[in-house]
Amino acid sequence: MSLQRRLMPYLARLLTSPGRERWRRRLLEWRRRLRRRPHEATFHFRVDDPYSLLMAQALPAFADHFGLRVLPRVMLYLDANLYPAPEMLRDLAPRDAAALAELHGLDFPAGATPPDPERSLAVTRCLLKHEGDERFWSLAHALGQALWAGDDERLDQLLASHGQQPEDQARLALEARRDQFLADGHYLTATLHYQGEWYWSLERLDHLARRLEDLGLGGGPWPLDYGAAKHARLDGPAPAEGTRLALYFSFRSPYSYLALERAYALADHYGVELEVRPVLPMVMRGLTVPRAKRLYIVTDAAREARLHGVPFGKIQDPVGLGVERCMALWPFAEKEGRLREWLLAAARGIWSQGVDVAGDAGLARLARDAGLDWNRARRWLGDDQWQARAEANREAMMAAGSWGVPSFQCGDTLIWGQDRLALVERAIKGGEELTVNNEQ
Repeated sequence: MSLQRRLMPYLARLLTSPGRERWRRRLLEWRRRLRRRPHEATFHFRVDDPYSLLMAQALPAFADHFGLRVLPRVMLYLDANLYPAPEMLRDLAPRDAAALAELHGLDFPAGATPPDPERSLAVTRCLLKHEGDERFWSLAHALGQALWAGDDERLDQLLASHGQQPEDQARLALEARRDQFLADGHYLTATLHYQGEWYWSLERLDHLARRLEDLGLGGGPWPLDYGAAKHARLDGPAPAEGTRLALYFSFRSPYSYLALERAYALADHYGVELEVRPVLPMVMRGLTVPRAKRLYIVTDAAREARLHGVPFGKIQDPVGLGVERCMALWPFAEKEGRLREWLLAAARGIWSQGVDVAGDAGLARLARDAGLDWNRARRWLGDDQWQARAEANREAMMAAGSWGVPSFQCGDTLIWGQDRLALVERAIKGGEELTVNNEQ
């Protein structure tokens, strides 16, 4: 094993450690106080991003509760290299946002389709003109709702009333902001940046709320449960007989690891069959994952892991041979009736124990942890039957409407992300009402 691979788990553990996070936060807070700066966050808003619209509705009350100054930064252009399947995301995001809006009592048009690019640019130019105004939030809400609802008459009224920044000036500003956004280390809009950390969409406001509470802000807990989508309730009636749940999973995905044990617990509770369908990671399917994206995913997964009590941080990247060897043992573990044990052992080994699955010693250790006979298991390493099955899983995932993992499929419902367990639960239970009580 190379020196770099030997050091990787220890460097990853340092990067993701809660001690490092606490030290860094204290340093940044000390600097803020020294400079006598207010508590301030930047919100990257994009009107054709439905998650941005949900955040824009939530942030005024959030900011008021904590005394946080939120500076909107209007975006439109993004780097296509950071989005492996942009058309699929454009189709999935509105459905996902509508489900989240229902869950949280927010507004988003049901059945919305992605808006026309020229209309999006016109709305963006209007918001750029009013970016520093107090009425930005109400204007963003009104314009966004009209845009996504396809209400052209209302949209034209708003644009005529509030005006727009000149187009050439707006385009130059938007291109510069796209480049700066990447240089700052992120790629997703609907994102808050506060004191060196990124918080994407509603499902990360719970992390920021706890951070602000630790600083003594807010005068009490944040009353709105914007982490609700992450947690299954594990209540209600049993689902219809024969209900099945599929989980598209990758050994190289930290979010797949975070979803795995919780998905099994959800399936166990409702007595449904969970079919885990492994696929190759994106980089082994010819898709790129730039450095800024990799760094954010690992640090974000670390705080999500702490939230759910999942061991995480001592990481040995399995990409390439390691993934192939884990995939090769998948049919054997399935044949032995130990697939669940193998998936859990391998994922824990990779993401929390720093086990190098590219070598025999590490793979043998995890196979034994899963209750597999290593002498028999190793014979499957030269068997390539997993390749056709992995490709079939990928094709099924794409046909269902997703390009990445973890994705859940229950009947005709496709849900993407480890932070959507409440929506997965709703699908299992037949789509019952999910609105949470957002009152203290």
